[in-house]
Amino acid sequence: MRGNLNARLTATALLLLAWSAGMPALYGQYYEGREESTGGSRALTAGLLRFEFTPRPTNTLPDSATFRGAALMPMLAFRQGIVDLYLGYTRFEERGSTHSAVLFGMQVTRDLPLGGQGSDGLTLPLMVAADYTKVSSGALQRDDFNLASLGLGVGLAYRSGGPDMEFWIRGVELFHVAFQGLASGTGTSLATVAEAGLSLRRVPIGDGLVLGYRFRMQTWSLSDENFNYRGLYHGPSVGILF
Repeated sequence: MRGNLNARLTATALLLLAWSAGMPALYGQYYEGREESTGGSRALTAGLLRFEFTPRPTNTLPDSATFRGAALMPMLAFRQGIVDLYLGYTRFEERGSTHSAVLFGMQVTRDLPLGGQGSDGLTLPLMVAADYTKVSSGALQRDDFNLASLGLGVGLAYRSGGPDMEFWIRGVELFHVAFQGLASGTGTSLATVAEAGLSLRRVPIGDGLVLGYRFRMQTWSLSDENFNYRGLYHGPSVGILF
């Protein structure tokens, strides 16, 4: 099992490296004019998100055996250029049991221009995403929801602004291959990812302030239908550019 997990992690790393390094020269030319925008900056943000976890209708467990919950989830994120890393953790009570939830993920996004001049206008985001979600069942460890997934996605984005202030909004649909962490089951996962943000470079904190709002809805369909669940989180964040 450990060998299989290591192989999956290695394959994930190789795919992400190939994506970042192997794009045609036209992308480099496109990003050359955007080095002073938020897209080429580093940002560290903290958010407080609403997290919900519920079984899907295709889950074969009786309702008394499934677990669900909702709670506020603190989340930290780090972004540099096209790479976005995030980590969230929370705990919630349900039916007298305490559950914990951990989310970790990485998104690598390239934008194809669709209109506008320079860094402004519509773009077509192409995304590679990897994520890990663990929600404890409050019972045996083998019953925990413990899944990793790797996917590709495409969407639509809009960006506008200048050196001092910039606004962007983006939505992406993702298709993943999903793997169970403590079992051999595999399956698929669909996710809708959206984000809006505003960078304010004249704020005298670091290189500026960045305000944002994240949304992610993800569903899992596994060969073991007991792990067919839906996860949802959304909420605001604030951070600094540096």
